[in-house]
Amino acid sequence: MFSYYGSKNKIAKLYPLPKYDLIIEPFAGAAWYSVLHRNKNVLLNEKYEVIHDIWEWLINEASSELIMKHKDFFAGQDISQIDLTKAHKDLIGFCINRGSIAPKSIVQKWSCQVALKPNWASTTAFALERIAKLLPEIKHWETQFGDYKNLPDIEATWFIDPPYQFGGEHYSVNGIDYSELAEWCKTRKGQVIVCENTKANWLPFTALTEIQGQRAKTTEAVFYNCP
Repeated sequence: MFSYYGSKNKIAKLYPLPKYDLIIEPFAGAAWYSVLHRNKNVLLNEKYEVIHDIWEWLINEASSELIMKHKDFFAGQDISQIDLTKAHKDLIGFCINRGSIAPKSIVQKWSCQVALKPNWASTTAFALERIAKLLPEIKHWETQFGDYKNLPDIEATWFIDPPYQFGGEHYSVNGIDYSELAEWCKTRKGQVIVCENTKANWLPFTALTEIQGQRAKTTEAVFYNCP
């Protein structure tokens, strides 16, 4: 729903449609797969407190009007000085720094530039306007803080997008035992979709699509437990 390192906003549509009424994301991040299928019931689990608190705020406290009220910023502005809740400022902090692993406080020049087409809002304003528009459609979601292993083992569409085996070390919270995660993924009930890179070897992944990263092209990979 917002910009975050490793988010699936550009490729979420390439994954299979959810077969269950409940989608569970054990590593929520920006939750773009759930956003794409936002009419479903969704449970987002997140171990990084900053990300969890943003989702908690969006689902239970935020309003579209409040987000729209604080969408325009100028280059060099320090958003930490704005009188807003921490979760709200952290959300903005990700929007002014695309693809970051943590929210920033100083607005960069590029984030004030016009986005996509002439006469459109700035890049940051466009992102926040999109969030404000989508917000009413995710109010039925739920969020949970903690380790993925604490999730209930129930039938659902499990969209599992963990920190990658190669590249995941950049996240603020990682420390994953991939052998343990592999067994956990294979024993989930229902539909299982696991995201990774083709460099990973902890499950029999197959190539999905090539994407242009910040520094180089990479090939996204996926594991399904069913055709």
